[in-house]
Amino acid sequence: MPYDERTVKELRDSADITPMGIQLEVNAEIFTTVNNLLSSTQSLSDRLIQDQKRLYALWRKTIHELAAVETRTGWGLSMEDQLSMLKEAFSIETAYVKDQIFLPASVPSANPHIQENDTDFADSVMNELFREKVWPSVCSSKTGSLRNPVAYLVAGQPGSGKTRMSSVLIETHRGDIIQAMDDNFRGFHPSHHELAEKHGRCCAYYTLPMARLMSRLTARYAAQHHYNLIIEGSLENPENTMKTIEFLKGLDYRVIVMLRACPQRISWKAIHQFYIQQRLKAPGLSRLITKEYHDRACRGFLTAVNDIVKQNLIDQMIIKSPKGLLYDSDDMPTERVSDVLSARMIR
Repeated sequence: MPYDERTVKELRDSADITPMGIQLEVNAEIFTTVNNLLSSTQSLSDRLIQDQKRLYALWRKTIHELAAVETRTGWGLSMEDQLSMLKEAFSIETAYVKDQIFLPASVPSANPHIQENDTDFADSVMNELFREKVWPSVCSSKTGSLRNPVAYLVAGQPGSGKTRMSSVLIETHRGDIIQAMDDNFRGFHPSHHELAEKHGRCCAYYTLPMARLMSRLTARYAAQHHYNLIIEGSLENPENTMKTIEFLKGLDYRVIVMLRACPQRISWKAIHQFYIQQRLKAPGLSRLITKEYHDRACRGFLTAVNDIVKQNLIDQMIIKSPKGLLYDSDDMPTERVSDVLSARMIR
């Protein structure tokens, strides 16, 4: 089993000091990554289909509880229930492949330096991976060719709670919406097993470039085929964000931008809480960012939001804090978006 007595004790202790939303976000990523690993490495079979349905059920239950936490209508899951679900995912994973996520992994003696041959693949390889493995998994049970599709751009600095807002959207659409978020695609890496063996706990840093590419391809393909869509990120590249909005509007999407207002000190603390949960539950997914990167992302987020407002192409802008709604452009507010965000981020 993935967790020894000491780890179980640490998880139980951490449950008292870690926000439930963070606990559940980590679990949701684990279930998604296990599913992706199986999709990318296994041939389709009746048994695999049933196991992936079970992984999806674990993920949906987690998202349901996460949405309830976000809307303050529920308390989440006990650590005992979480452990039971995680152990089931581990059993499913190891029925097909050697574990690459749950068990403690070695730590390289030096700081990770991403080597070109660890992350680079020919465009033809990436396109085939997307076409043959990623897209069939992502679009399963989703409805395309919608007459009035909607795209949500969910944004905030790292650690702010974007995924909790996305969980509410997933619940609202009863799961019939595609979520393009980098962390959802790590398990599809063609060399995931080799990277896990070579880099241990640093594996997550090496799967990110491919995950970003798959996320972009997913968003574009889903939009071209008129699926409801969530694009989640930190708006670190304002120019790309503006182009994405133009692209979506050109395809007759209703575009709603949902922003997370979160104090920088809270999001920085959350990043470390995420890391502890990842290290305890799934060392193969654990990663940290620097304070410099976090603070730069905060500044970039505010700049990008101002650019979006000036662009004036979106249909609606909503700002939420962990405590609820702060701003809705449909209500014709008098406050400036930048003022609403800045006032919360510097607290």
